[in-house]
Amino acid sequence: MTTHHTTGNLMSDHEQLLHLVDRARRGVALPAELDQLAAGITEQAARITTLEHVAAGNKRHVQLIVPALEKAEAALARGQAELHALAGEVRGIGPIALAGRRDAVARIRAALDEQPTT
Repeated sequence: MTTHHTTGNLMSDHEQLLHLVDRARRGVALPAELDQLAAGITEQAARITTLEHVAAGNKRHVQLIVPALEKAEAALARGQAELHALAGEVRGIGPIALAGRRDAVARIRAALDEQPTT
C-alpha cells in the first residue's frame, strides 16, 4: 500500500488504512476501498511477520555473541591486571632489562588501548 494524495494531504499507509476502516464502519466504503483495505491489512501482516523473524534472528545472534563478549572482557581485565603488576615489579632487574620491560609494557598498553606504538 502506498501513500495517497487526498484533499491536499499526504496520508501514510497507516492513516489510509484507518480512513478505510472508518469508512467501512460507517457502511460507506466502496467495494474497491474494501479490497484496498484487505490488501493493506495483508501487507501490514506480512511486514509484521518479517519484522518478527528479523527480531528473532537478532535475539539469537545477541544470545550467541554476548557470552563470547563477556569472556573477552574478563580476559582483557585479567590481562590489564597482570600488566599493571608486571609494570610494578622492578626489584632486582638490571637497567637494560628494566628498559626492555618498560618498552614491552608500553607496547602492550598501546595494543590494549588500540593506540599505535612509536
